[in-house]
Amino acid sequence: MTKQTNFYDALIKNIKHSIHTLAPARIVSYDAGTKTASVKPLFMTADEDTLYEQPLIEAVPVLKHAQTDIAPGVVVFVAFAERALDNLSGNKPFDPDSSRTHDMTDAVVMGVWDG
Repeated sequence: MTKQTNFYDALIKNIKHSIHTLAPARIVSYDAGTKTASVKPLFMTADEDTLYEQPLIEAVPVLKHAQTDIAPGVVVFVAFAERALDNLSGNKPFDPDSSRTHDMTDAVVMGVWDG
């Protein structure tokens, strides 16, 4: 392979790894009052030669159908919104007012893994 091919292959890989879509995570804590959880993603990530855990994600909204089964230690699937969720309120269209896309801070617990 040429140096250019290696460069583009690495660039494509880095871009793909920075787009968060859906991931398994472990519930660390759950606040039934706010219906939010702190979750620890289970996918590990790597740089050139080191494998490491991803950081805790806090204040993650838990969808209604998943709330009854949420407890520390439970494995769930977390989706990451296409755009920032900061301005979501009710059922009205809204301006995300941010350039964030597929960011870990815009996670939502979708459901419990029963596997």
